[in-house]
Amino acid sequence: MPSDMVPPSDPRGHAVEVATPQMLAAAGDFDLSAVQPPPDEGVPWYRYIGALRRYKWLILLVILLGTGAGVLATRFLTPEYAVQATIWIESPPQRDGPVRAENIVEGYNWVELLTTYRVLDSVVAKERLYLTFSDPKDSVLFRTFHLMDRFRPGDYVLQADGNAHTFTLKSAEGLLVQTGKPGDSIGARVGFAWRPPAAAVEATNGRRIEFGVTSPRDASQYLRAQLTSSMQENGNFLRLTLTGTDPARLTSTMNTLINQYVDVAAELKKRKLTELSTILGQQLDTISNQLRDAEGKLEGFRVNAITKPSENTIITPGLQQTTAPVVDRYFEQKIQADQLKRDREALETVLKRAKAGALTVDAYQTIPSVREAPDLQNALKELSAAEAQLRELKLKYTEEYKPVQQLAERIRTIRNQTIPAYTEALIEALQQRENDLRQLVNSQSKELKQIPQRTINEQRLNRDVQSIAALHADLQTRYEAAKLAEASAIPDVRILDPAVLPERPTSNSAPRMIFMAFMASIGLALALAILLDQLDKRFRYPEQVTNELGLSILGAIPAIKNLKGAREDMEEASHVVEAFRTVRLNLVHSYGAAGPVLLTVSSPGPGDGKSLVSSNLALSFAEAGYRTVLVDGDIRRGELHRMFTTERIPGLIDYLMKAAKIDDIVRPTSHKNLMLVPCGTRRHHGPELLGSGAMNELMAELKSRYNVVIVDSPPLGAGIDPFVLGTATGNMMLVLRSGETNRQMAEAKIRLLDRLPVRVLGAVINDIRTSEHAYQYYSYVYGYVADEETEPRLTPGPKERAG
Repeated sequence: MPSDMVPPSDPRGHAVEVATPQMLAAAGDFDLSAVQPPPDEGVPWYRYIGALRRYKWLILLVILLGTGAGVLATRFLTPEYAVQATIWIESPPQRDGPVRAENIVEGYNWVELLTTYRVLDSVVAKERLYLTFSDPKDSVLFRTFHLMDRFRPGDYVLQADGNAHTFTLKSAEGLLVQTGKPGDSIGARVGFAWRPPAAAVEATNGRRIEFGVTSPRDASQYLRAQLTSSMQENGNFLRLTLTGTDPARLTSTMNTLINQYVDVAAELKKRKLTELSTILGQQLDTISNQLRDAEGKLEGFRVNAITKPSENTIITPGLQQTTAPVVDRYFEQKIQADQLKRDREALETVLKRAKAGALTVDAYQTIPSVREAPDLQNALKELSAAEAQLRELKLKYTEEYKPVQQLAERIRTIRNQTIPAYTEALIEALQQRENDLRQLVNSQSKELKQIPQRTINEQRLNRDVQSIAALHADLQTRYEAAKLAEASAIPDVRILDPAVLPERPTSNSAPRMIFMAFMASIGLALALAILLDQLDKRFRYPEQVTNELGLSILGAIPAIKNLKGAREDMEEASHVVEAFRTVRLNLVHSYGAAGPVLLTVSSPGPGDGKSLVSSNLALSFAEAGYRTVLVDGDIRRGELHRMFTTERIPGLIDYLMKAAKIDDIVRPTSHKNLMLVPCGTRRHHGPELLGSGAMNELMAELKSRYNVVIVDSPPLGAGIDPFVLGTATGNMMLVLRSGETNRQMAEAKIRLLDRLPVRVLGAVINDIRTSEHAYQYYSYVYGYVADEETEPRLTPGPKERAG
């Protein structure tokens, strides 16, 4: 028997106690759910732990690489320095103190003033923070470097040739910008106002001078990011901290910053006081002019109104003797205007009807203004006469009579052209007269309204004079106070602690960088292991069989190791034997009591161990006392004859081809209860023979002779052979190899089985690692193997001797 064939016995060669058919029959109350692992609740930690164990070397490699990258990154880190300064801010002035200007900024707004571009841009320009270069000794070369109004930011390289007494300026990409001699202006084409001394350029001696130029506004934003400030609420101390890698430049920048900050604060306060005094003086002059104008208007109004009637002249409405002629003319003209409006609207309505073909002379006669229009009256009369004449002619002549047609045409001309034209002219005349009367009415209405308006205007002018006089007095007071505050103005901020050059760096981030790289690599490695586990298409866990494929797990076969120790060999073999006993028990229970066990064993793909499982399962049935026959249904690559060291021909195919009888193909094995049917002669049309009637006859004959018939079929992905054999037996058991079988392929093949009259009893998981948490449920207790010993002869009792 080959080494991969595990016999159902312990390593010492002694027979292992197995269940008898009577014991299996008595196990009718056995619950198949007992072999299924209990469902996990919550987070599947065992799955994550299994993935970490499986990819432990990958995890270790990622951690080592990540930590090494962190260590390598520390070589490029430069120490950081921090400079500090303190500014004292004056509290708001007391109300009962001397006359002083109020603070322009209060509270946290002082911090906001610090980060304004008015302060930062000036610092950037003075310290030339828009210029960066790697070597500090090149500061002499860049001492005269400035920017023009328009420049091109970027990285540049300056290199001088000492032998040829020339230099070249290139961009970081290698584009030539300028070639010249030491002492010439450098970078004028890209906006640099830079003329370094010739000796400084030649002193570089061919060395590459790399420098970068950015916009002042970007440099200000970078400076603001480096600057931190703190100030307590209602406090007087503003503490500043600036961090960077160049301590000398940091100190100079900080001192320039605080000096610029104090200058800007003093300038803002001075500007505020000056502008306030100027604005108050301008407002005072304006109010003075307005006061004089208001007083002059009041004086002129009183002079002009002294001869006009006031509210003391009373006109009683309804009394003839007190009614002025202007009032009579007002109401008379208003009535005339209203009458003209009604006549105009009536004419517009009649004209609209006339254009619609419903012209009637009587409609015009009802409008009073028509009677004052002779042209329109004549046209209406002419229309009436023509219509009367037409009616007389129609009594004597027909419509085709020429005088009738001419008269009808004349009537249409009068209706459609003459009368509408005269009507429109009359409407226009009435509109003009109405507008003239309206203007007269409005003019006379203003005359009547002037008496109360004069009184109101006088009161308004009085109020204007009084309000402007009060405003003038208030502005006069404020102007004098502003002039006094401007004369006694003092700055609101002062430098308390200037920046001092730091001697030591403030922080060493190398250990932190290494620790962060180590922790990040651990997280990346764990995430990568879990991701690979999620993307793994192979079977790894029992719930993938039960949940995804919907199959019951009949048993789990542990991985077979080549161990050297006798005790380890015995433990290993015992676990394998117990695993096949479990499969056997579950198969008998799931198959039921309907006759002998007739079963096809297959797997989704090659290499899953189906032949190993089928042969050992057949041995387990034989050890249990079942008359068992193992049929090698893999007619293409069957190797069971090699496992049992017997001949392949004649075999299954030979029987199906009628070239051999059943007794010729059934071979005995080393176990008395186990028989083998090899695959037989290789034939191209073998799959067709498997589906023939001879195959059904063979299954029926084997079923009548043996208690268990196990058919080892090709993989489901190899062709139709396993499906035909499954149909012949009616039952199938699948073998899934842990870590090898493809889940998608298995699911697809099982879906094909659902369409066939094949009952899938369940699955056997092969090659499991019992050390993994997911399969601990299927493992057995180590050290619980009984040694074989000679059974003592017992003295028979009275009953035995009597029997």
